[in-house]
Parts: sequence; structure tokens; C-alpha cells
Amino acid sequence: MRKIAYSLFFLFLFSCTPTPEMTPGEVAVRLFTAITSGDSETVKSNIYISDSIQRYVFESTIDIAVASKQYKENTAGYVPSYKVEKEVVDDDRAEVILTGVGPLGQKLRITVKLLLMDGVWKVDGDHGVGH
Repeated sequence: MRKIAYSLFFLFLFSCTPTPEMTPGEVAVRLFTAITSGDSETVKSNIYISDSIQRYVFESTIDIAVASKQYKENTAGYVPSYKVEKEVVDDDRAEVILTGVGPLGQKLRITVKLLLMDGVWKVDGDHGVGH
């Protein structure tokens, strides 16, 4: 009986340990695909910005940009296709290099920094993106 109790305890302990549902590379691809396809809610849910005012400004800017005529013209017919070239994970931080072609036909190489927040990878909006 004691062995069963210990087994159940360890099963419970490990089942409650959060594990990331997506890799840092998958989150980076998801975020940039959302940016270039107009999915502002996915952008907002996959980025972490520590300052609440900066977060509000960023979220408002994303909403305004996605609703703009210029955004719609620049992304008309564009199908996002980003590829993870490199992913380095160091405990609760990660760096991902994405490549792809942007909406205006330009080749892109994007370096994305991520943080593990409550078991979920988020793009570090304070320090996270470089071209």
C-alpha cells in the first residue's frame, strides 16, 4: 500500500510540473506569422512586455496597424513562411533565428529572444527582436 501511495505522489508531482506546450522556435514562428497575417490576438498572447504602459501602447499599435489600409495592401496575397534556422535554450531563456521572406518580398533573418513564463515560452518584448 505504501508503494502505491509513493507512486501516486510522484505521479501527481510530475503531472503538476508545467512543461512548455510549444518550443521557443514554434512560438517565434507563431508570433511572426501572426504579425504578418493580421492576427493581433495571437501576437498579444505570445509576447511579454514587463511595463504595463508599454504593453498597452504596443497592443494598441498592433491593433491600429492591422486595421490600416496600408497593412492590408502590403500583406494582400502574402502567405507567411518562417523557418527556424537555430534554436538555443538556456534554462528559462532562449534565442531563435528565423529566416523567411517578408510581405514585400525581402529576405528576412530575425533573431528572437524568449523567456519561459509560468511554463510557457513568450517572446521577450522588452529585448526580444533583432534584424
